[in-house]
Amino acid sequence: MSTLDVLRDEVNEMLARADQNSSISATVTFNVRPALEPDFLANANKLTMATKKLEGVRTFGFHKHRKFRGEATAPGVVEYLIYEDWSTVASFRPQWNSPHLLEFQNSVFALVTDAPVLTFFYGPPDVHPATPLRTGQRRCWDANGREIAPSRSTGQDGGLRKGLVIAGPRFTDNNNGTVTDNLTGLIWLKNANLFGDVSWLQAQENAAALSSGSAGLTDGSKPGDWRMPNINELQSLLDLDRSNGPSLPEDHPFDNLMCANYWSTTSVAVAPPLGFYTALAVGPPVFDLKLNSMRMWPVRGGSNPRIPQTGATQCFDAMTGKEIACAGTGQDAALRMGIPHPAPRFTDNEDGTVTDDLTGLVWLKNANAFGTRPWQDALDSCNQLASSSHGLTDGSKAGDWRLPNFNELHSLVDYSRFAPAMTPGHPFLNVRPSLYWSSTTVASAPNLARFVFIGVGPGVWDHKSVRLNVWPVRDATHQS
Repeated sequence: MSTLDVLRDEVNEMLARADQNSSISATVTFNVRPALEPDFLANANKLTMATKKLEGVRTFGFHKHRKFRGEATAPGVVEYLIYEDWSTVASFRPQWNSPHLLEFQNSVFALVTDAPVLTFFYGPPDVHPATPLRTGQRRCWDANGREIAPSRSTGQDGGLRKGLVIAGPRFTDNNNGTVTDNLTGLIWLKNANLFGDVSWLQAQENAAALSSGSAGLTDGSKPGDWRMPNINELQSLLDLDRSNGPSLPEDHPFDNLMCANYWSTTSVAVAPPLGFYTALAVGPPVFDLKLNSMRMWPVRGGSNPRIPQTGATQCFDAMTGKEIACAGTGQDAALRMGIPHPAPRFTDNEDGTVTDDLTGLVWLKNANAFGTRPWQDALDSCNQLASSSHGLTDGSKAGDWRLPNFNELHSLVDYSRFAPAMTPGHPFLNVRPSLYWSSTTVASAPNLARFVFIGVGPGVWDHKSVRLNVWPVRDATHQS
């Protein structure tokens, strides 16, 4: 067995023992023969391009050593460092066993004077694996729709800005007909309107047939690599601070992105002839008959994303709504892409709170402690909530609790259920299969705010003066 084979086996054994949700970084130093430096650079560039397309990579690059203040360096070599940082051990393991890394390793030994030095660094998970993504909202408005200064004291989504974001560009144009979302790791077709308006079933079929050599793709994909996104994946693209145009980050690199409705592959559990879609003009997940025509947007990847599964467990005939076998359908329940729901999903903390073990968020156990309230009253009630009230003995103080933003509230939805659309066996009290306020304003009509229909799962909006239900949330650790 070669030295390289031994090293690969040792690292694989070490990675298998590690906490798969820990973050991991690595450095590799190379003493490159000066005459072969161009060959090393060509191989390193090829490795970098292939690696940056993988899910979970946060940083990957190589750097040439620069002498500092007479620093001694090995004679007759040019020193290089590769540095990489991954969100989890689980996301790094496919890189370590990838063909492109093996190709680089096999090529580099002829270019260096001695064996490269490999070092690993572990860290705790920086966030919960399924932390809801930030909505993108950066502004605040009062109950009448007048813009106000964003601050934490407002309790609004745009003031608190809770959720997962990424440092650096959100999207990478791979110059092969695809775009990588660097936040979620999903790879999207660059042309966001390739097929025009199609039915729900036709959308599944079109996506499954897509492959390199067609539709401007040169990514090496094969039929079956592409699929339709589930509703959580489709919603992950949105920036809810947009006042006009498609509700995506303004600097996105997609072509032909339309202010239109886009199908997901998620069915409506209470009425399976209906399917969920996302209205890209304003952002809500809603539903319509699968026989109707909408746009479609294929995606691939997703084996280790930042997005949880929808919970869907059944597949349905698009016309009749009757349950069918899932194999080969491409439907949400057949693929079950995303982070699986833990079992049990929720933990009753016996102090008036419940932890969602999927997202790490802590919710008030009583889901109807405040009855129905206008939006501003809902914000204030959550902000004033503290231990010794509403069954709480958790030591929380005023300011620890908040009205959830749209993504946080929507994370409770289990699309396999209805009335309410929540995982069965949950320990909450008084859950109403009705409308619950979020702290997220509709940017294009700021006298409106978004809500989630906990009965079925869609999220729309209403005037901020309307009385809806209120469900406070806080982080796992108090933030006062």
